[in-house]
Amino acid sequence: MTGYVISEKKNAYIDLSMLGQMKTTTGKKVVIKVRERKIELYTQSPESYHGSGSKHVVLNRIIELDELFFEGLGLWLGEGGKGKGLYFGNSAAELILRFLKFAEEKLGINRQNFKVTLNVPTVKNENSTIERWSNTLQIPTKNFTGMCIDPRISREYAQVYYNSVVVAELMKVLQKKLEAAISTTDKFTIPFLRGIFAAEGSVIMRKSGILHHLNISSKDRKMIEFLKRCLEVFGITSSEYDSKGKNLPIHGWRNFRRFKELGIHTLHPEKREKFEQGFANYKRVNVLHGEEARALILQRLASGPKTYDDLAAALGKARTTIQAHHIPILEKRGLVKRAGKRGQAWMWVLAEPKHLAPL
Repeated sequence: MTGYVISEKKNAYIDLSMLGQMKTTTGKKVVIKVRERKIELYTQSPESYHGSGSKHVVLNRIIELDELFFEGLGLWLGEGGKGKGLYFGNSAAELILRFLKFAEEKLGINRQNFKVTLNVPTVKNENSTIERWSNTLQIPTKNFTGMCIDPRISREYAQVYYNSVVVAELMKVLQKKLEAAISTTDKFTIPFLRGIFAAEGSVIMRKSGILHHLNISSKDRKMIEFLKRCLEVFGITSSEYDSKGKNLPIHGWRNFRRFKELGIHTLHPEKREKFEQGFANYKRVNVLHGEEARALILQRLASGPKTYDDLAAALGKARTTIQAHHIPILEKRGLVKRAGKRGQAWMWVLAEPKHLAPL
């Protein structure tokens, strides 16, 4: 580990006072005053600079690098604003609450200091909507700065934000400093990907309810390459980046199964439910491969003659797969044979009905 990351047995911590000199995007130096358990950050405004210095921000000095930290970093990186302060917006209140927990417990910023802006498709009573969100987020109603009514959206969307250029700069420095550790340390990589997928991931389903593919959205090609490396650590391979849609697609049973094993999909409640349903349907329909599928065909034929359509319906597989692949293999092995037609459809039976030869 580097000098600013402290390892103690199973836990790791980062000392914010050891991150080195920071500058804002306008070139102002960030002053760091170290206390025993806290650090104070602010910018000064020398005569050579235009404008005034920033407000003083007091943060936790030592931060444990645990699941909450890396989930929060992933959420911020995926969904949060990067310029003016600490921003995060989403339609899922559960996700916003997780981000606020990250801000409070890791950074040391009380949620009472966050402002909130709401976007809603329609509103009957603005005050009651604000009160509902205030109760959910545990942020005072006086901190709600506005409400935008946008009929183009289908769900209410809340953005929480804490304006501070020094906090914005700190988050960018943390991301950069920890990239190497994230991409090489499993206990860091998994919660980071969980936060990223919750913020910028999507679950794409077929009309039948079967999981088709997953997307992770980003315009930042460097970030896409970094995410690909993180995924590859766990054997998850992505398809070619969609430059038009700005998506990194992920296809295939092996990748979906690994996603589920690692729990990368679990942070966002609706994406979690959608993934689980689509994954279960995908497994039921698509995972019968090779010898397993052919064994089931033989079991079905043991009860009597079947057509290609009968077998396809029983196995939940495409008729063409049964006809062009599995039946020819079984016929070549001498395990099945034709037994006339039902209308125009060929019927198949076991060639050895009293004994199923080993596959």
